[in-house]
Amino acid sequence: MLKINRKLLQKGFTLIEIIVAVSILGMASLGIFQSYKAGFWGMSDAKMRTIATNIAQEKLEVVKGKSLDVDTYPDPYNPIVVSGKEFNATVIIDIVDEASITLRKIITTVSWQKRNGEQTQISIESLQNMATASPIKDVATAILVSVFPPSIDILETTDIKITILDQDDYPISFNGQVDLSLIPAVPVLGTLTDNPLIFSEESFLFTIFTATDAGEVNVKAESVGLISDSETITITGGVPVKINLVVDPDSILTNEQTSTLTVRIEDEFGYLADSWTGKVQLSITDGEDTGDLGDPPTGDIITIDFVDENVKTTLFTSSTVAGEADIKAETYPTAGELTLDTETIYVSSGPPTQIDIEADPKNIFVAGYGDGPTSSDITVTIKNATDVLTDWTGTVTLSILSGEDSGTLGTTILNFIGESALSTIFNSSGDAGMVKIEAEDTTGGPGYTPLGSDTETISVAAGPPDHLELIAVPDIIINDGLDSSTLMINVLDSAGNRTAFTEVEGNKIISFTLDPDKGTVNDAPLTLPAGESQLITTYVCDNKDFEGDVIITAQCVECVGITDAIDTVQVGSRIIRAAENPNIHYGTRYIWVWEVEDKSKVLFDIEVLGGTIEITQIDLSWKESPTEEDLRGITIYEKDNPDNIKIEKSWSSTNDPLILIYPNFYEITSFDQYADLNEVEGTYTVELGYDRDIQDRTVIIRFHGSYEDEDYIYQLEFLSPDQIV
Repeated sequence: MLKINRKLLQKGFTLIEIIVAVSILGMASLGIFQSYKAGFWGMSDAKMRTIATNIAQEKLEVVKGKSLDVDTYPDPYNPIVVSGKEFNATVIIDIVDEASITLRKIITTVSWQKRNGEQTQISIESLQNMATASPIKDVATAILVSVFPPSIDILETTDIKITILDQDDYPISFNGQVDLSLIPAVPVLGTLTDNPLIFSEESFLFTIFTATDAGEVNVKAESVGLISDSETITITGGVPVKINLVVDPDSILTNEQTSTLTVRIEDEFGYLADSWTGKVQLSITDGEDTGDLGDPPTGDIITIDFVDENVKTTLFTSSTVAGEADIKAETYPTAGELTLDTETIYVSSGPPTQIDIEADPKNIFVAGYGDGPTSSDITVTIKNATDVLTDWTGTVTLSILSGEDSGTLGTTILNFIGESALSTIFNSSGDAGMVKIEAEDTTGGPGYTPLGSDTETISVAAGPPDHLELIAVPDIIINDGLDSSTLMINVLDSAGNRTAFTEVEGNKIISFTLDPDKGTVNDAPLTLPAGESQLITTYVCDNKDFEGDVIITAQCVECVGITDAIDTVQVGSRIIRAAENPNIHYGTRYIWVWEVEDKSKVLFDIEVLGGTIEITQIDLSWKESPTEEDLRGITIYEKDNPDNIKIEKSWSSTNDPLILIYPNFYEITSFDQYADLNEVEGTYTVELGYDRDIQDRTVIIRFHGSYEDEDYIYQLEFLSPDQIV
């Protein structure tokens, strides 16, 4: 009979047995994990080695086609990042042996950091026969700036190497000039020993930078046709100790002249200190009425914030009061953190330079008129270059240049003896008109330089305001929203003389309407002050889809019996109009070898804007009768280039046409020579030749132009040269 030992069946593992078993299992597992880890790291390192080998091979192939000197060439793009890993490539050119002149050894080395933190590298070598190397395809392309060391102290130096690179970023010999600049130029933080650098078949040159103050300066290298480069030098200063306030200039004139205030945080030796954070308060402690601090000006006290900085600038702007402005710079809110500094700016009125003449009022009535002034006070003042009144000793002579029949001056001689202003009076006569008065320095004397003269205009009206006058100049503009026509609105009496509303009648509102409603009259409606006879504003049209005439009407709001004024502005995307300076003059001709004026030729300038215009017809007429003059020829050429003729037509004396009186025109429909007028040349000279001298005439010329399958007409008026003042 089988017997079973129940004690054996109930027996388990002891604690020691379990520990031993777990230990054996852990050691076995660790070995397995270590083998996996080594395998993974090995795979990763193999991948990095493959990438490094490819980089080295690529650099090697590039260098094989070049003719480089024996040297070491770190890749300018180090570190080269591939798959998130940084690689550093270096090319070494070395000799094989002393006996070989043309044979070179090329070694490309690429280094990187392994996963375990160790640095490793691979190298590839090859030989290059310099006799067969062909650098012809290599061209100087870029500049490389290298600085060593990049961080220095004040008065120390650093070497700056300027290397010329080819299209593959390898050094290449170069002939030419490289200009170096230090940014910022102000304040001056240092100097260069050599600038510019002149290359004569070198691939690199050196210069030396010497630090004279603290801060960061950027060294920029530039050369025509090369890609520029720059590098930053950091100049470390000492511990911040004091404030240095610098004013430039320290002497200015009154009336909004400025002086630059530079606040420097300096060390104990007077150099710019290391970066500082805090506040500096500037205050005018004396001479507060001479100007204001700040940019823009804000008052007598301003606060400047420094955040890791050591220099800041602001402005002092003068008022109309001369004197001395004492300025203090100190730390804020705790004074004394740094040693304060003070400076003085001298504000002077300056020497007298010009005369100013003013009439009050500028609009008066003829003698005997009962409802308005018939005289005007004439005040002559002496001013400096900034329009501030200045005491002066000398003589000013007043003369009426035009409108002598409309009144007289109380005196024509004003003797200044230490004054800045003197006055006289102008009394009207019985004739209306415009009176122009000149004030001129007639002091004289050896070596004396007279003050600048000035003129003033007085309107003498025969009666109260009757109607408005609107004049648009120019009356042809581009529809780009930038080109504009100046609108002059004059108040005229019944005889057409300028007049004004009295103080009793008060200010008037002038409104505008446009027909069609295309464009804008700026600042409309306008206020016409009592006593003034003229307003000036501008009209613009920002609508490229609109071309045509815009009728502008000026109206005096709530004015009884005042007739509106109307003028027309032609708007287009391409236009022909009188040049800003039409340069109206007579032509010339030769008598033997002498060049003399020829009054049978009238010349003036026109401009073409917006694009090419095909001229299909030109019309001419006179504004005044009678008509006697025959046309001998018309020539249009590029301004200042008479040989570049665009349009030309001439007639013989037997068939030259008679010019008609407006609104009739003589029409020129064919040309002996023709080319389109376009905006490339822009401005053209028109020369009209006649059978006799032209005087006291107004030329009306009309151009028929075509572009984009549409026809347009541009009508211009020009006075004959004898009428130009």
